[in-house]
Amino acid sequence: MTDATTTPTSPPSTGRNLPMAIVIAVVLAAAFITSLYLGQGAVTIFIGLFMVLGALETSAQLRSRGISPLVLVLIAGTLVTAGATWRVGHLGQVLGMLVIMLGSGLWMLADPDRDGALVRLGVTSLLGLWMPFLGSFAILIAGLEDGRFALLLVIACTAMADIGAYAVGSQVGRHKIAPRLSPNKSWEGLVGGLVVAALVGWGLATWLFPEFDDGRAVLVGLACAVAGFGGDLFESMVKRDLGIKDFGSLLPGHGGVLDRVDAILAALPVGYLVLVMT
Repeated sequence: MTDATTTPTSPPSTGRNLPMAIVIAVVLAAAFITSLYLGQGAVTIFIGLFMVLGALETSAQLRSRGISPLVLVLIAGTLVTAGATWRVGHLGQVLGMLVIMLGSGLWMLADPDRDGALVRLGVTSLLGLWMPFLGSFAILIAGLEDGRFALLLVIACTAMADIGAYAVGSQVGRHKIAPRLSPNKSWEGLVGGLVVAALVGWGLATWLFPEFDDGRAVLVGLACAVAGFGGDLFESMVKRDLGIKDFGSLLPGHGGVLDRVDAILAALPVGYLVLVMT
């Protein structure tokens, strides 16, 4: 018999503000779709500003853990990467990474206090590769033939695969993929996410852009789903190592910028490769 004074245990709260999360998601989706409509230049501005916000927020979180990236170098490299990629494609990506790598080295050489130089250089370079470099593939995709649809396809399939993986995994997930990194991710959820990505790819090609080959759209969706899943796990590994839950709080209900786009950043170069090779 249950003790009359015992209070039933309620499910643990995730602490996520779902209504606010939905509002933020709708606003971001509207801004992204608007940039697609306006063209590659608008996509460049959207990506550049979003990555600058991510760099500032992530750097602040790392400083709270005693790690100090070279923020000004990172911001300069982000803006150069975005703008130059728009103008000259892959060479712009190279230029942006040179700004970050060489700029970081010159900054530390000029700094009389060089304590922790290797860590600061390494973290700045990692953030540069993680956000502006990977993010710049969105600009390359937008510049392809049928680029507007292609970029919508990559991001929609990645985002919906994440939702599908969560929905399936929370209901029937039994076999964990990496319980020490992300205990909620399961093989069943991954399969569910792949199925959703394939259906979204097929549906978008069928209903929104019938000129785009259905099989190619499904392949893009599957590749992006796998890459996004890996990107999410990678971010979980880094956050666990730092002992943090989120990289920031700029997007209420989602966490920080990097928390929202970790899967998308990993999917963008993979989606681009599939698009140009098929």
